[in-house]
Amino acid sequence: MSILVIGGTGRVGGHVVRKLAEAGESVRVLGRTASGPDAVQGSIEDPAAVRRAVEGVAGVVIAVESGASAASASAVHEQGVRNVVEAAAPGTQVVLVTQIYLTRADEHPEMGYILGARFAGEEAVRRSGLPYTIVRPSWLTGRPGGRSALLLDQGDNGDGQVSREDIAEICVQALRAPAARGKTFEVYGVPGDPVADWAAAFAKLEGDQA
Repeated sequence: MSILVIGGTGRVGGHVVRKLAEAGESVRVLGRTASGPDAVQGSIEDPAAVRRAVEGVAGVVIAVESGASAASASAVHEQGVRNVVEAAAPGTQVVLVTQIYLTRADEHPEMGYILGARFAGEEAVRRSGLPYTIVRPSWLTGRPGGRSALLLDQGDNGDGQVSREDIAEICVQALRAPAARGKTFEVYGVPGDPVADWAAAFAKLEGDQA
């Protein structure tokens, strides 16, 4: 199937693009510096670019970062995500990468504008009627993935770290697993063996309330 990765030139999105390509999937990238035969240069902030990018794809992974201002956060994480769900055809699968602390922004007031915008983007996805998975990483690191266990949790109560490459793997696996759909969850790297059965890991999670 053809998958669009928005933010595919970024630190998480780049891993997603590589993993999808290695699995033999057809990959399209939307990004300001995107290049290649099936790339769309532009931004999630531009509705016209988003419409061009989502045309004909079966799934979309959104892994974007904003600038360090409230206006940029709103344009990217809130309105930008709305641009995607409004342009996507019915049935298009969406995997959105956000972060922990979205429901307890008071613990990080210095990030309040980003957390609020990301949460609004999540809500746009949940209300879109599209099949979706929302992945909330803990603090991201550049360590190699696939070397430790991953805790998939719900309730937004924890703290910790997780590899960007591991988050990319979760995005790819969520595209394949019906058990991941309609769910929002946090991810933490923990001691132990890597996940062996992704379908079972996703099946343990509760679906979002309608």
